[in-house]
Amino acid sequence: MPTTPDDQTPLHYALAPKTGYVYVSAVNTPPPTFPFEPDGRDITFTYRDGLTEIAATWTSIGNTSLENGVEMSVEGDDPETLGTWQVPALEVTSPPKTYSMTIALADISLETLKLYYGANDSAVVGGQFIIPNAATPADRAIYIIGTDGVHVAAWYYPSTRIIGSDSITLDPAALTEVPVRASIVSGRAHVDLGVDNKIVPGSEKTGLGRVYPKARIPKTL
Repeated sequence: MPTTPDDQTPLHYALAPKTGYVYVSAVNTPPPTFPFEPDGRDITFTYRDGLTEIAATWTSIGNTSLENGVEMSVEGDDPETLGTWQVPALEVTSPPKTYSMTIALADISLETLKLYYGANDSAVVGGQFIIPNAATPADRAIYIIGTDGVHVAAWYYPSTRIIGSDSITLDPAALTEVPVRASIVSGRAHVDLGVDNKIVPGSEKTGLGRVYPKARIPKTL
């Protein structure tokens, strides 16, 4: 697929993301306009849902592990071929699948601690974090974008439930990682924003998420 300098179509769709960023927001917050060049800073914009104007903030989750990256996984039984004596391959089952991701956070910040221990803002007292007696998974939308410096690809999950997934190890020879697991559940996976960033009636579609294939980063003047 040949391309011209002004064409946003990539030569191929393979991507080695040397840099990536993970953002979180309130459940069902619309994703930022794609494609763009990510820099790790928070993303803010406003949109309209009917007559209501809503301020959207995508907060960067900070540093994540270089070695472990973001692992997206699927769980569930494999399809099974069922048959009869007469027709050995009569039917194939379609077992349900569940999707999740594991993110190794590398910042020991109040935000990462809230996600790991399952706490809200009330756990922060005087700039310090109080581990709650009972953990409650954090409901968040997640936006992940990876780039090789010229191209980007992104994943948007409108509704996830995040909680710590493994132990925190204090290793003097490595960066401390705070591993969390985000279970993906159904949410508002797609919505069109029209004039004045207003949600176009009838454009909403539910689903587990949305994937943005590799695209060139737009040139800025």
